[in-house]
Amino acid sequence: MRWPLHLDDMRSLTARARAAEGLFAAGLALGASGAVGCAAAADEPERPAQGVGGLAAGSDGADVGTPIDSAGNASSGGKAGAPTAESAGTGHAAGSGGAPGGSSGSGGATPMGSGSSAQPTLLPKATQTCPPIKPGSLTFAGQSVTVWAGTPSATAQGALVIYWHGTGGNPQEALLALGQAAINEITSAGGVVAAQAQTNGKGTNTGNNVWFTGDFAVADEIVACAIEQLHIDTRRIYASGFSAGGLQTSWMAYERSGYLAAVVPYSGGLTGLGSLVLTPIAMPQDPSNVPSAMAVHGREGSDMLILDFAVQSRAYLDDVKKKGGFAIECDHGGGHMIPSDAGAAAWKFMQAHPFKTNPSPYASGLPTAFPAYCKLF
Repeated sequence: MRWPLHLDDMRSLTARARAAEGLFAAGLALGASGAVGCAAAADEPERPAQGVGGLAAGSDGADVGTPIDSAGNASSGGKAGAPTAESAGTGHAAGSGGAPGGSSGSGGATPMGSGSSAQPTLLPKATQTCPPIKPGSLTFAGQSVTVWAGTPSATAQGALVIYWHGTGGNPQEALLALGQAAINEITSAGGVVAAQAQTNGKGTNTGNNVWFTGDFAVADEIVACAIEQLHIDTRRIYASGFSAGGLQTSWMAYERSGYLAAVVPYSGGLTGLGSLVLTPIAMPQDPSNVPSAMAVHGREGSDMLILDFAVQSRAYLDDVKKKGGFAIECDHGGGHMIPSDAGAAAWKFMQAHPFKTNPSPYASGLPTAFPAYCKLF
């Protein structure tokens, strides 16, 4: 399924919206290219900064490729290498349901959402020979994908997390957004974290030419191969991403609602301006499933790169709620960044929300371990 609007359509529609509704009065101006999204100049890549105690933003901030230790801090030395089997660690003990456990609240187990008995019915099939899934850089559908993977097992059914990096970023950004501890937990349970290196450029631009809808076909190939080789739990397929990757994540929640259980967009939301929405909110792949959503963003007016990501994130959460889904909002109050304390909460949120979870185990309130700036939407 392809949303029929392309970049030229986006320019034209945005120009009409500007003339008709004055959507740019608040300073949301198109860049010289006219592309809608979190456009950063090609020589000025976005650098997801962490909050206090994490990576600092600005000219002296750590690059996305800087090695991150298990506490989420930048370590000395060169660029981070490909993930290794040893870096997967042992993770945490599995819960009674076979899924990885963790702490929540005052020390109790993380609520593991049981969801309904429904299984995804639109799972993809591999279209090419799958590469042996192991930690490192692999090729799926002709695209380079960095993979953190557990050991294949007929009994261990881990989760799969697809990660989309921001403008100027790289797959190592997943270490900031999820945290090494969460990745360890996922892989120790036989699961996979996969982050595509760059777009295949096919289909529709979902933001500022960083990702396109054609990249979902790469994600499909990853899903199919992970099912085939690692026997992942098909009710625990998730997506996350930052900035341009956050817009891609929110878009994927609609175009791949046939198998996504939950999503965590960082500074993402709907692609568009004002009443002009390009994200296919009226055309979900599976209208019966609304992936649970945890939207993390900064303060309105501060978390901006052409789009105000606080506004776009709330517009996305509004639509999730309108469609009967579960949503939480995490407004960290800062600028365009990945906060250092959000990764653990993001993974807990995913754990608690397998496919078609309803009601949410968080319906009456969030675990106390979540950042104080997170709330039910």
